Amino acid sequence: MLKIKNNTTKTIYWMLLILSLIIGFVFYGSLQNDFSLRFRVLFSGIPFLLFVTGIFGLLWPKIKPEGDEVYIVHSLLIGLFFIILFFIHVWILLPSICPDFGNCLGV
Repeated sequence: MLKIKNNTTKTIYWMLLILSLIIGFVFYGSLQNDFSLRFRVLFSGIPFLLFVTGIFGLLWPKIKPEGDEVYIVHSLLIGLFFIILFFIHVWILLPSICPDFGNCLGV
């Protein structure tokens, strides 16, 4: 029974990861001119959330803590990994969507 559950969760995480890539390519590739720039900038959090969830779900069995003494190292590792993904999103993906980010939000 554990084997079935493990394969099911891996499948769900892979589906989230693939769904995030599909949403990204559809909204920011082929349908880029059909939506306003402000919507695309604000909507970019959805594929990011799905991508991060898929990545963390697939990596969790490999990086989950084994005992009480490694929880601080584990939380630092998870935080570092998330901040790297977040910086990629903010400094690479968002500038490719909108080079002048302040004007995209109407600020």
